[in-house]
Amino acid sequence: MSDDFLFADDEPVSDIEAAAAKEDAQEPAEPWVILIVDDDPAIHATTKMVLRGFTFEGRPAQFLSAGTALEARTLLEQNPAIAVVLLDVVMESDDAGLRLVRFIRSELNNRRVRIILRTGQPGQAPERDVILNYDINDYKSKTELTAQKLFTSVVAALRGYQDITAIEAHRQGLERILDASSALLDKRKMAEFVGGTVAKLAELWPSCEGVALCSRSAEGGVSATREPLLLGGSGPFAGGPFAGAPLAGGPLHGEVRPVRAALPAEVAGAVAEALADGHSRFERTHSLLVFRSASRHHDTVFYLAHRRALTEDERRLLEVFCSKVAVGFDNVHLYEELTELNRSLESQVVERTRELVEATEAAEAARAEAEAANQAKSLFLATMSHEIRTPMNGVQGMLELLEFTPLTAEQRELVAVVRDSAGALLTIINDILDFSKIEAGRLDLERVPVSLAAVVEGVADTLAPGARKKTLSLITYVDPDLPALVMGDPVRIRQVLFNIAGNAVKFTPAGSVKIRAELARFEEGKATIRITVTDTGIGISKDAQARLFRPFTQAEASITRRFGGTGLGLSICRRLAELMGGEIGVASEPGQGASFWFTFTTGLAPDSEAAEPAAAAPPLGGVSVLLLAPDAEERRFLARYLNTDGALLVDAPDAEAGLAALHSGTACDVVVAASEVDLRPLSNSSSGAAPRGRVLLTRTMEAAAPGGAVPLPRPVRRAHLIRAVLAAAGRAAADEVAVEPPKAKPAAPASALPVEEALAAGRLILVAEDHPTNRQVIQRQLTLLGHTAELAEDGAQALERWRRRPYALLLTDCQMPEMDGFELTQAIRAEEAAIGRARLPIVAITANAMEGEVQKCLATGMDASISKPLEIGQLRRILDRYLPHPGGDDAPLAAMPEVSSIEQLPPESAPIDLGALSTLFDGDTEFVGQLLEEFVTSNTVTRDRLVTAFGARDWEDVRQAAHKLAGSSRTVGARDLAAVGDAIELACVDRRLDGLDVLVAQAGDELARVAGFIRGAR
Repeated sequence: MSDDFLFADDEPVSDIEAAAAKEDAQEPAEPWVILIVDDDPAIHATTKMVLRGFTFEGRPAQFLSAGTALEARTLLEQNPAIAVVLLDVVMESDDAGLRLVRFIRSELNNRRVRIILRTGQPGQAPERDVILNYDINDYKSKTELTAQKLFTSVVAALRGYQDITAIEAHRQGLERILDASSALLDKRKMAEFVGGTVAKLAELWPSCEGVALCSRSAEGGVSATREPLLLGGSGPFAGGPFAGAPLAGGPLHGEVRPVRAALPAEVAGAVAEALADGHSRFERTHSLLVFRSASRHHDTVFYLAHRRALTEDERRLLEVFCSKVAVGFDNVHLYEELTELNRSLESQVVERTRELVEATEAAEAARAEAEAANQAKSLFLATMSHEIRTPMNGVQGMLELLEFTPLTAEQRELVAVVRDSAGALLTIINDILDFSKIEAGRLDLERVPVSLAAVVEGVADTLAPGARKKTLSLITYVDPDLPALVMGDPVRIRQVLFNIAGNAVKFTPAGSVKIRAELARFEEGKATIRITVTDTGIGISKDAQARLFRPFTQAEASITRRFGGTGLGLSICRRLAELMGGEIGVASEPGQGASFWFTFTTGLAPDSEAAEPAAAAPPLGGVSVLLLAPDAEERRFLARYLNTDGALLVDAPDAEAGLAALHSGTACDVVVAASEVDLRPLSNSSSGAAPRGRVLLTRTMEAAAPGGAVPLPRPVRRAHLIRAVLAAAGRAAADEVAVEPPKAKPAAPASALPVEEALAAGRLILVAEDHPTNRQVIQRQLTLLGHTAELAEDGAQALERWRRRPYALLLTDCQMPEMDGFELTQAIRAEEAAIGRARLPIVAITANAMEGEVQKCLATGMDASISKPLEIGQLRRILDRYLPHPGGDDAPLAAMPEVSSIEQLPPESAPIDLGALSTLFDGDTEFVGQLLEEFVTSNTVTRDRLVTAFGARDWEDVRQAAHKLAGSSRTVGARDLAAVGDAIELACVDRRLDGLDVLVAQAGDELARVAGFIRGAR
């Protein structure tokens, strides 16, 4: 329905308005209120004398006086109608006036009052500075302010005040009309709408003494319905009970009286006259507004009786409001018609939908039951997984301890089998825990810089022993065009790759397994990485492929009998790939192997966290290489590596083809050959093409023989290949080629000190663990390492023991009855702070595999966290770090490893994994050194920022500094420092500020430890 209404023409009423103006002029005019603020009484007297008899727009001036800014504040709060302030600057203080300006504008939020600044000391408040910095309206020097200038300034100020007040009044009036109109839009019944309209008219125009709202049908119907009717009214026109809509010739539902019977004769006549000519009227004592519906259903008349003539602004606001009300009549009438139609339709629909509702309720009940069962299953899986991990710690711990006892070769083999079985069981448990976390929606992904080369080659190295046992060829390829670092979750990428590559090794009896990492696409700053694992194994049928990625499903029932497994691995991989913005798939035929692939989407690492090495000459620049490998794909991968790193390359499947490809008499620097290639044709050749050095790609780990070929075990790492070629060409030492060190035999147990001697030496350890098997395992492990410990069965017992004697270290489980490890830590830290006791190092031993557990431990006040099952090597590193050395405080720290080669540094013994970092940048030790030097320099600044922000209690700045510290630390592999930064950031986000000072101090200590290690490694 159209809401276009025809506004009535205004009648000429100039004579009436003139009479009204004359009558209004007899009423006393409201004065202009002017406040004089000055500490000089003479100024007050002079100002009042100059402005004596002042009037503006027919209104006199009323003066208020204040001798101080404080007194002026009180007057301003009590008199919001003050129009002008004549203000001195220097009063009780040099800037008292300027501070009063700020008070008026900011605290009182008064933008209407006009402020004229008068000063007798212009130098105290220079005009330019005051105008720019303070919201004043005029600036006058007292020496220049003549009577005429004062008069002019006050008039200008009042005119501005009048304009602002008028604008504000118009705005407020429009807001009131819009609010009133909005309130009426909620009315759906005609009686409510009419009553609301009458009430709003009386509310919006207080001078109104009565309202009559009338309507007349404009077309159709019997003649009786053409007579105007009173719908509602107020004041002397109250009445007209309304219960229906007398519009468009419709029936009257209730007692609605005609205007001639319900209103005084003169009012009824005025309404009839207005309806006849369709013109609105604005008289001295009343106003009539006529609105004719564009749909021609009805005419609406508003009659308002008022004490005085309406101003022009009031008329316009009244017309706006009444026009909206007239539109509302059409809308309400239409709504009532639609409501009646809707009732009819509803009665027809109710019966037809009853069966649907019942069916829906049944389906909802079934869905709720299924969801409850699914949640119960997930809860059961999570609980059982957690409960199984605790006794598994005892199993694996005891097996590890058993290896440290005298065993025969047969016994040692049996223990190794049991440990492998326990490890397989733990893998299944971890799969179940991951699946339950995914089902519950509680699996969060990290977003840190990741080296794809390190992930792919690291997984291949882990699987290499199993591949060698089956004489499989395990080949890796990481496209050199891939970014060095991308943002992602390295743990989950490695988990997916390890699962599908491990399956490939498991299900391939002979042949090869190949792993490729390549760039699928790059769009809008996001890279999609595709990793493919291809094998020559047993293959998978099409039917089996369709259910391969479902939980608890394997390709065939015989698979479980032959190879074991839960059928969860690929289902978890699918969900992880989806969480990382990718997908997973397989292409296979039975007996022809399989090709599994997965993708994930990632961004590039930011410049601040992933520095690119400076452009340098290719490491193999000028080296000529003959590559001999019978496998065409392996040859293509190796050729790409060598070409990218600058080698002059000729490749062939065997020696004869290689000799044919070389130009006659051309010698090459290095031949890189697979171990299965017969190299005798090269040795017997008379063409002078014999290479100066050789690199042999082997299937097993072999040491380099003096003067012989440089062995390079498969799978081949790109960095190792480059170093091997350089060694064969005489540009590097052969022993720089990384080989897997032989596994050391268990060391003989060390002797532990008696409790009192350990206490006197400051090396007594307190263990809090509720599980008796785990207590026994930890005690035996500590004894094996030559340490003495006292045991507590829960946190409360451990707290009492700590109160009685000083311990050097506390190892605590996190989940215990009575008092858990978190509560124990908080209690100890609180008592340390209260009594000034020395800080006890506390290390959590947790079976919780959930994300964020390490950050939670550090945020609680612990110093470190290690997970179950607890290995002796892991425990030894914690003890070496936190226990005092046996020689006393002056004893030297553990000797720093020699740094003849970065790869020789064991990652687990250092705060930074230098070997992984060097591999990340292809063995460029010089760049790694520069990177670490920049790391120390920049993070020293970050640490200072962290300390300063903590001292200022600026928690947002503390969070940002901690975030920056954690991010850069993860880039260089400083895991402990990154964990402390994460803990500080998490504490700031959660506003858990107790103990934050300890974490900040720990960040400084850990940075100092990292810096010391870096300096010692040079």
